[in-house]
Amino acid sequence: MFCRSIPRWSLSATRPGARWVSDLAATESINARLKLDLKEAMKAKEKNKLSVIKGVLSDILYAEKNATTGASFSRDSDTDVATLIQRAIKQRNESIQSYTAGGREDLAKAEEAEIGILAAYLPRQLTTEEIEAHVTQVIERLGVSGGAKAIGLVMREVDIGPAQAPKSKVAEVVKRLLSAK
Repeated sequence: MFCRSIPRWSLSATRPGARWVSDLAATESINARLKLDLKEAMKAKEKNKLSVIKGVLSDILYAEKNATTGASFSRDSDTDVATLIQRAIKQRNESIQSYTAGGREDLAKAEEAEIGILAAYLPRQLTTEEIEAHVTQVIERLGVSGGAKAIGLVMREVDIGPAQAPKSKVAEVVKRLLSAK
């Protein structure tokens, strides 16, 4: 008949939904930063930043649930999330080209602003010179010259992750360096 109540101070520590900001700061993954910045953008009422972050978080959720990539994608992997962000940047660059061709500079500027927001979440990108130096070392180590097979060999041996540079940029450098030999 009597109900024994649990002290209030013990509920907050055992509540499964309780999260502390310090817990998220300790992990400091791209996904965690996106979620924190989402809250900050909501509080500051920054509509543009809010819509960009929501879009990226939606892409992350879709990639996790997608049957073809669901087993290999992890929201806690900075490499996977950075690849999604790079894809979003690429789409926006294509939109900028079509907007400028159509004479819509206002929409192109809005896309450029979104690229600036997205780029803040990427790790430091390698410059073309750094990629060239790394690819040159791999080519010298393998001792290969031009040809389609050589491109495949070099691309397999290059250990530049997709978070550091887009694969298309690395492949472009590999093709250029192999054609010069």
